[in-house]
Amino acid sequence: MVNIVKDKDLIYYVKDYDIVLVGVNIMNTKGDGFQYQVHFNFPEVYKTHRDSNYGDVKKIGTVSVVPGKPTFCLCYISKGRYRPDKIPDAVDYEGLESCLNLIAKHFNGKKIASTIMGVSNYEGGGDKKKILKIFRKVFTETDITLYDYVQKGYKEIESTEFNAIVNGRKEEKISVEEYYELMKKYIWKKKFGLYVPMPEGKTYNEIKKITRNKRNI
Repeated sequence: MVNIVKDKDLIYYVKDYDIVLVGVNIMNTKGDGFQYQVHFNFPEVYKTHRDSNYGDVKKIGTVSVVPGKPTFCLCYISKGRYRPDKIPDAVDYEGLESCLNLIAKHFNGKKIASTIMGVSNYEGGGDKKKILKIFRKVFTETDITLYDYVQKGYKEIESTEFNAIVNGRKEEKISVEEYYELMKKYIWKKKFGLYVPMPEGKTYNEIKKITRNKRNI
């Protein structure tokens, strides 16, 4: 059975699930949107994707399982990235259905979540109605929760968060102390992601020093 959650970003809820699906192409890119957020926050997932056979069309319709809490399933659903000028719909729908059948068969009884995989431009720019129809066709006896939201690129997310902090201080909506506390969290998350705890009791300059090096991907 398909359940839909509206307007919530799945990356913040992945640890509520046993199994999380990630739609990827066969070109081994880190991508953007939800795909990038998973690769950044869970480097072992990106390593599995990166180390698979580059450009191998035989990957279409297959699933690479990365065990953990949660377990991520890399679903190979397209041959290349969405390009509105040349590839307005990069989703391989037979490949998508094949991936979903594998998931439904092997993870029945597990708590499963996914974006509406393939709809976002970062996942292929596919036809939402067609994709939902495939999900509902496959998940009749196995439950899955789909997160229906507009995925944003990581640069847009970071820019929005940074500007909100800076403007909040400029407009005196936040104090100097609040500004530095928010900036600490911002630069920590930018470097280490959502799921690496920031050390307590560190000043802004100390956190800035720790996070000085380049992000991991």
